[in-house]
Amino acid sequence: MNNDKTNPEFKKEHNFIRSYLGKDPLYSDEEFQEEEKAKREKWFDYKFILDLDFNEYLKSVSVENHRTDDFCAMYPVTVKDDLHTLHCKNKEHPFSVLWEYADLMYLVNFDINRVSRPYDEFFANTYHHLAGVMDSKNKSILILPFFNEVRYYPDFNIFCGSMFPDNEEDMNNYVRRLFYFDTKGRFIKEEKGHLPNHIPTIGFNEKNSSFTEISVPYAEKIHSHTLYTIEKEGGFTLTNHRNEPLIDGIYQKIFVNDSLDSAITPHENDISLHFFTDKTKIKVTEGQLVDQKNSFIRFFDVQKKWGILNNQSIEIVPGYDYLDWTYDKTRLRAFKGDFTWTYIENFTELIGTKITADNPDLYTSHGKKLESGKWGIINLQSEILIPFEYEWIEELNENLYLANKNGEVYRFDLYNEYSEWKKPEVHYDEHVITGGEWYILDLQGEIQKKLSIEELQELYRSNSIEDSETFYKNCGVQSYIF
Repeated sequence: MNNDKTNPEFKKEHNFIRSYLGKDPLYSDEEFQEEEKAKREKWFDYKFILDLDFNEYLKSVSVENHRTDDFCAMYPVTVKDDLHTLHCKNKEHPFSVLWEYADLMYLVNFDINRVSRPYDEFFANTYHHLAGVMDSKNKSILILPFFNEVRYYPDFNIFCGSMFPDNEEDMNNYVRRLFYFDTKGRFIKEEKGHLPNHIPTIGFNEKNSSFTEISVPYAEKIHSHTLYTIEKEGGFTLTNHRNEPLIDGIYQKIFVNDSLDSAITPHENDISLHFFTDKTKIKVTEGQLVDQKNSFIRFFDVQKKWGILNNQSIEIVPGYDYLDWTYDKTRLRAFKGDFTWTYIENFTELIGTKITADNPDLYTSHGKKLESGKWGIINLQSEILIPFEYEWIEELNENLYLANKNGEVYRFDLYNEYSEWKKPEVHYDEHVITGGEWYILDLQGEIQKKLSIEELQELYRSNSIEDSETFYKNCGVQSYIF
């Protein structure tokens, strides 16, 4: 038996022996509880490298103390030979810079060089660093590294730092202490829980320095701090930050307007406009919605004619057999004719092998041939910018179009058309154009040059685009050419 009479284990063993002998215990349960409490407090106590009290730090950067001024937490940093050092209380503290969060704000790690023994033993030497945030624009630490982990939520301009809990029950339940900061490094609030995956419990509006308390656990899409698309009962609906519904009903598609005060939805053959303020709904037209881009929505009516909706009404009256977006948000690719795609049984042998020749991992399924019709370019006023004279037209770059006359147009699945995970509205079919004559057109539709296949292939290899990532993300369909 341990002979240290101040040791809690000795006291428990001594009480047990006295109880066994039929004698009253010398040590009370209250005494044991106090000692256990003190022991638990030591488990979670560790001394931070800055010799700075954590509560004092939170108070010094609290939003309550800096609500109206232009405060921004800044603890000076120096960089020499790619080595970063924090200067605090006449001491230097080196740290490592990890990934960038946003706008030159980075997650940083500081080594723990002084940890109390009970903490070190309790966590079995698992954690050797603490995390903070650096603002490299101001060459300073924005959030001091008191935390085991720090996450940034860019849609909400919020940081959340997590700490180990201050009691054993929370530790066993993996509950953490959470501390929220805004992008100025101001401390907002503390709560218990788990680090949010997508949506924090508060958002910060940098424009007017306001905060929004949020009670939305998960959202399919975040439109703003006060507007969310959520999945519900096999469809979607809209809620505010308090998780209260903004529209009646559940829909397969919801398109929110730019002003964030209304949305357009389809139901059977009705396309309706919902207003959030009073939950009213009005019918806009009949048809089916396709997708949304640059504040406009593609749709087709009951006669399968395509048009464009703006936020609240019809922008382009349905009158085309197909419409496609382009890089220029004021222009659309338009098709007039029979927009029917017919299966071609020998597509793989005739064309598919050419596509997969350089990459055996690719697979092409049976192709479909476009029946008949012509492509052109129109604007949002339905004015014809490039006449409907071409079997195919696509964007070569921001200033030129590539057009084909007298060729044949096919579409196909590059991998496996029967794949269960594929969504037609996300994973589009590929297109290939064979034969015919090729032309380069300017934005007004004037022919700049006629191209041979060899010239066309060389053009593809040598063509440069100023911002290729943005261009390819926003342009219309691009094709294989043989």
